[in-house]
Amino acid sequence: MKRAVLYTGIFVVFFSLSLVMGLPVSWALQQLPTVRGLDIQGAHGSIWQGDATNVRWQRQNLGELNWDFQWSSLFTGKAEFAVRFGRGSAMDVRGRGLIGYSLNDGPYAKNLVASIPAAKVFEQVQLPVPIDAEGQLELNIRHATYVAPWCGTGEGTLVWNASRLQSPMGELDLGPVIADLNCKDSVLTTSGEQKSKQVSAAFSAELMPNQRYSAKAWFKPEAEFPANMRDQLNWLGNPNVKGQYEFDYKGRF
Repeated sequence: MKRAVLYTGIFVVFFSLSLVMGLPVSWALQQLPTVRGLDIQGAHGSIWQGDATNVRWQRQNLGELNWDFQWSSLFTGKAEFAVRFGRGSAMDVRGRGLIGYSLNDGPYAKNLVASIPAAKVFEQVQLPVPIDAEGQLELNIRHATYVAPWCGTGEGTLVWNASRLQSPMGELDLGPVIADLNCKDSVLTTSGEQKSKQVSAAFSAELMPNQRYSAKAWFKPEAEFPANMRDQLNWLGNPNVKGQYEFDYKGRF
């Protein structure tokens, strides 16, 4: 009798595991609440390993998504997935990294790297003067935990490589633009700088949980600053004693 109960228990455990392991992701997605603006199409595989042929967010095509559950993360009280995304994206975004859920910290991301052409980003921004951008924006999130409305903690960098701006007034070669990103208790802060033979600049900004922001920046024309653009600087007023044109903005989104 005891042996029969043991065999029955083993059968139930293995049967349950096989069901969970083979649970199709298409069925799992149907059980989740609808997220406004998110559309996942062509999902294949299981919730542990699979792919979706197309992910759309706010009508933007983000391309293909692949995921693979990291079983070793269970030993540290986490459920973690290695993800890759962006193939076939209309914005030509590419990325990979780790996302998961921790019993201690909740949802998180780490070693998440994404890149997108600067031109695609500038297409989404309404500017008073038509500007064409060149180069690649590369985001590296070393770690970040999610707490409404933004994040609990976070640290990363944003780099604009081979950066160049073209406008009706002229062309600027900016050189590498590097910004440090940080978050604590949903207060987002960033600071960065750039320097080239044409122009140098530095900036810092802060975004509060109530969507209020503040930003400070300056730029300084250097020796090779285009002459036709230098003639347009008069409308900015006078620079400070260091030759820097300063800006200070505050507001709310």
